[in-house]
Amino acid sequence: MDHDQARLETTIRIRQALGDLMQIDQYAWDAEGRLTLQGRLTGNSPMHYRAIRAQLEPLGFTPLLRHSSSGTDELLALPLVLTRRPQRLGLPLVLFLATILTTLTTGALREIPECVGDVAGMLRLLGQVFSSPAALAAGIPFSATLLAILVAHEMGHYVVGRLRQAPVSLPYFIPMPPFLRFIGTMGAVIVQREPMEDRPTILEVGIAGPIAGLVVAIPLLLYGLATSPVGSIPPPPPGCGYLQEGNSLMYFGAKLLIFGQILPAGDIDVWLSPIAFGAWIGLLVTMLNMLPVGQLDGGHVAYALLGRRAHTLSYVVIGGCFALGLIIPEAFVWLIWGVLGLLIGPRHPAPLNDLAPLAARHTILGIVGLVIFVLLLMPVPLQPLP
Repeated sequence: MDHDQARLETTIRIRQALGDLMQIDQYAWDAEGRLTLQGRLTGNSPMHYRAIRAQLEPLGFTPLLRHSSSGTDELLALPLVLTRRPQRLGLPLVLFLATILTTLTTGALREIPECVGDVAGMLRLLGQVFSSPAALAAGIPFSATLLAILVAHEMGHYVVGRLRQAPVSLPYFIPMPPFLRFIGTMGAVIVQREPMEDRPTILEVGIAGPIAGLVVAIPLLLYGLATSPVGSIPPPPPGCGYLQEGNSLMYFGAKLLIFGQILPAGDIDVWLSPIAFGAWIGLLVTMLNMLPVGQLDGGHVAYALLGRRAHTLSYVVIGGCFALGLIIPEAFVWLIWGVLGLLIGPRHPAPLNDLAPLAARHTILGIVGLVIFVLLLMPVPLQPLP
C-alpha cells in the first residue's frame, strides 16, 4: 500500500469515526502527518469533545478543536495519543519536606538580631539555629504561615483541576537556601502533563489557587498585624539595615483596619511579627502569580478570557515590568520579574478544545481575578530604609 492510499484509508476511517459529531466540508494532510478537517461541529460541550477524542484515539490521533481562518470549525488530528502517567509521589514529598526545613531555618534566622556579610558568619548563624530545638522552633510561626498560604494556593489548583479532569500533578515546592535569609522558598509549581481541555477549565484551575490562598492569607495577615507592635523604628543592629515592605491596597487597608491609622507615618511603623511577615510574603507571591503572563495564574485567566489576544497583553505586561524597573530606582526588582516573564514564556498554549464557550460565571471569575491583582499590586515591593 502506497503512502497516498494509506492516508486516504485513514481519512475514511476518521470520517466514519466522527459520524454525526462533525459535518466535514473539506480536509487536508500536511507534511508532518497531521490531518485538518473543516466544517461544523454538531455540538460544543466538554462531553462532545471527549466523545470526539474517544473516537479518534483508537485510530492513533488526538484532536485539537479551534476556529479556522474562514470562520468554520476546525479539527486538527495529531498523529499521537496522549497518555496519562501515574502521579509521582516521592519527589513532591521530598521537595515539600525540604521546603519545610528551608522556611523553618529562614524564620529562625530572622529572629537572630545579627547581620553577617561573609560565608563564615552565615555558617556560624546556621550553627546557632541548629544548636538546639528551641532555636529552630523560633522559625515555626513564619514557616507555618507562609506554607499554609502556599499549600492552600496549590491545593486550590490541584483540587479544581482534578474535579475538571485536568492533567495536573501534585505541587512541586521549590526550596530556597536559607542563607539568603528572606523567604526560604521560591513557591511551588503544578505540572501540566498535557494541554488543558478547554478555556473554562483553564480559567477555573487558574483562579482557584489565588482565591484559596487568599482565604488563608487574609485572616493570618489580620492576626499577624494585631500581634505586631507599632512605634518608632529602632536603630538596626551593627552592620544591618531594614527593608520597607511595599504597600498594596489590600495591605494598606488591613493596617488601617487593625491600627486605625495610615502606616508608615514618619518614623512610626508596624514591626511585623513572623506571622504578619509570612502573610505579607503570601500576598506578594499571589500578586506575582496574577501577572497576566504566559502560564502564570493571571496568564491562565487572561487566555481564558481573551484567547490568543492574551499573548499581546503578556508582552505589554513584560514591557511594563522593565519600564517600571527602569523608571523607579527602588522598584528594580521588576526588572528581574520582567526577565523571569520572558524565561517562563509570554505565550499561553492553546487548549485541546478552543471552541468551548465561557459561561457568565466565568466572566465573573475573570473580574474577580482582575480585582485580586489590583488589590495586591505593589509598585515598590521592597526598598531599603535610609
